[in-house]
Amino acid sequence: MPSKSLAALERQVGRTVTTVEDLVVELGKVEEFARAIKDDNPVFRDEESAREQGYETVLAPLTFTRTAYFPRYRPDGVGLNHGFDLGFDQSRVVHGEQEYVYKQPIHVGDVISGETTLIDVYERTGSRGGTMTFAVFETVYRNADGEHVLTERLTRIELAGDGDGDD
Repeated sequence: MPSKSLAALERQVGRTVTTVEDLVVELGKVEEFARAIKDDNPVFRDEESAREQGYETVLAPLTFTRTAYFPRYRPDGVGLNHGFDLGFDQSRVVHGEQEYVYKQPIHVGDVISGETTLIDVYERTGSRGGTMTFAVFETVYRNADGEHVLTERLTRIELAGDGDGDD
């Protein structure tokens, strides 16, 4: 269980933190990311191919904003829990569900910022006993013009022990 009570966690629900600053969508990084996810679609590498498919320039892969988790794009104090003090034991935390809802494509040349809101916290009994604590975050990404380009939702889960106090 977290070092904070569920009531203390619930008091943070609705709070918003700036979590991403000046994520520059660079061609080289987009190409590198596409290679890393083994996607050879030319819209992630070649401007002519992107335009032939109806995009203004090279497109970033759908999960490219995961690079916003790199420290260079995070304000001071924003780490794994998006700047929230959840009291989670990081050795017991797993990545839960993640969802991306695009409002418009992200292109090479865009500069992206993001604000994250803790939208829910709750507990459930684990299959082996003990209490699992869930924290659900929603990050709204905007381009340099302030246009909403993407909403990302993700869940972090602090796992329970096996029910008898042993790990």
